[in-house]
Amino acid sequence: MKKVLNYLLIVSAFFVTSCNEDLTETFAPGQLTEDVAIVTSRDLRQLLNSGYNILARREAAVFTSVFTDEATKGFNNGGQGVSAEIVFNIFPASAAPTNIWQNYYFALARINRVIDRADVITPVSPEDAQVIERIKAEALILRAYAHLDILAYFSPDMKDNVALAGVLSDRVILTSETPLRTTNQAFYTLIHADLDAALATLSTNTAAPPATTQPNGSTFYVTSNFAKGLKARAYAYKGDYTNAEIWANDVIATSGIALASPAQYRLLFWNDNEAANTEVIFRLRRTIQQNSQDFNLHNGWCSIRPTLGGSPFYEIGRSLFNILNPDNHQAASAAFNAIPDVRARVIVAPSSDVEENWLTVDDYLNADRLVLNKHGGTASGSTTAATSATNAFHNDYKVMRISEMFLIKAECRANAGDLAGAATAVDAIRDARFGSDQVAPTYANATAAWKGILDERRLELAFEGFRFIDIKRIGSLAGITGLDRHPRDYDGLNIPGGNPANLPLNSTKWALPIPQSEVNANGAIQQNPGY
Repeated sequence: MKKVLNYLLIVSAFFVTSCNEDLTETFAPGQLTEDVAIVTSRDLRQLLNSGYNILARREAAVFTSVFTDEATKGFNNGGQGVSAEIVFNIFPASAAPTNIWQNYYFALARINRVIDRADVITPVSPEDAQVIERIKAEALILRAYAHLDILAYFSPDMKDNVALAGVLSDRVILTSETPLRTTNQAFYTLIHADLDAALATLSTNTAAPPATTQPNGSTFYVTSNFAKGLKARAYAYKGDYTNAEIWANDVIATSGIALASPAQYRLLFWNDNEAANTEVIFRLRRTIQQNSQDFNLHNGWCSIRPTLGGSPFYEIGRSLFNILNPDNHQAASAAFNAIPDVRARVIVAPSSDVEENWLTVDDYLNADRLVLNKHGGTASGSTTAATSATNAFHNDYKVMRISEMFLIKAECRANAGDLAGAATAVDAIRDARFGSDQVAPTYANATAAWKGILDERRLELAFEGFRFIDIKRIGSLAGITGLDRHPRDYDGLNIPGGNPANLPLNSTKWALPIPQSEVNANGAIQQNPGY
């Protein structure tokens, strides 16, 4: 019996991750079966591009920032998060876990069809056969990426082989099926099998990804560098630091991608125009055609644009701000601009209104306005990259950067008891972000090393969707007991009975609930403890 594609899987959200006009075409109406709709390598590329597009969603990054200690309620907040993520009130019907779960599984539905069809399409030439092989390899890498994030968000313990992750989507799952969750070990096995198969193909494949005239177009499609980096990330999540270091070292040594200088770092986040072979291993490309406030990255934290007048409903958490700007300088001042760590100026918008007496001021929420600048921001003033006649600027989503490989290497050295080696890996990032040689940190013991690495990840990867997973997996090694939210971040929430305590590491909420929509459709699926 033919497998029938849902019409929406063919024509909805079919904008792609490159700017080539021939790749923005949808399939003709009526082509509803796979053996009719997907018969050429071009069809296969279009279907995979739609999978790339689905993955380019901001839910995980925004949820992570608000649920942890990166963001807090903004002065223009209209109710966003105040009764949910900010106060750790999540449950199976909550929007955040539902959106994260559905986003990955919607993408996997398309990715698995690409993998299936790649094996049955007849190539028209040897060159076409190489194109089909490459598309399949990309699909395998994306499948591994989606599974690793599902495991990270929904498994109660990423290092426990028998803990449950999600539903293993290693094939096209029919709507009539009701599959159960499988173990972390099953997930890790599939992840590495997919990555190994893709790496084997890409080692000899001669086909190039689609050409693009856009800056840094080579990072719009997954490559062997990203596959290797995913192996390093997956092994680190598992706690297998011997293998994590092998793959992190490989990417650092052979990718040809360099850490960004301060000037390049600003371009990376403000207009996606850093120098070639700089910092980014893989980004999910967004185009003007895809523009929508429901999906634009910067609109996850502000209604209009990342400025004081751009209606920010979430702001930078005070504890994070204090690390970036310990002397509490006004963001538009010369003193703030003289802060040597470029991450302060990238994260904090120059239009921010910093309250001198922030600890004691009565109306803290409206007096201390700390606006996020990282996505589509600006070096000065209020004219940001997110400003245009149609609000058309749409930041790419940076999925993996070379700095993460240095941070994984630091974890590997800390795990091996090599505290100096851990410090050296962290120092490489600091040298790049300060733009000059810095004194390497010193760690008195293993706990201090893990804390230093966690703190560096907090600065380097802020508002990119890592903090939730990082605290969950290495928080206890770093000796922390919970989040680092400042009590003032709870001002203005009007919570009956007092302010909530920061979420402890032993909370069951460090594993997201299986969405109620999934439970309704599949009553036998296993729910996480505490929900």
